[in-house]
Amino acid sequence: MKTEVKILHSSCCATDSPVKNQIERVAAKNNIEVAIEELSELQDTMVYGTMTFPSIVVNGKVYDYKKHYKEEQLLAIL
Repeated sequence: MKTEVKILHSSCCATDSPVKNQIERVAAKNNIEVAIEELSELQDTMVYGTMTFPSIVVNGKVYDYKKHYKEEQLLAIL
């Protein structure tokens, strides 16, 4: 089963971010299959009710990336 991950950026921080690279690295290291989508358009990010960027949405739950940026923290939410 794939873990659905969405990365919410402000419009100035387009795609292929270090956040995506880090999540891919943690997932691969721990044999977790992820499907990652990056969103930066305001109408797309506002659906999730956060104004904190970057944020990550894992299987529908929103997390502030600044509070979950360490490898062990990301692993726990994946």
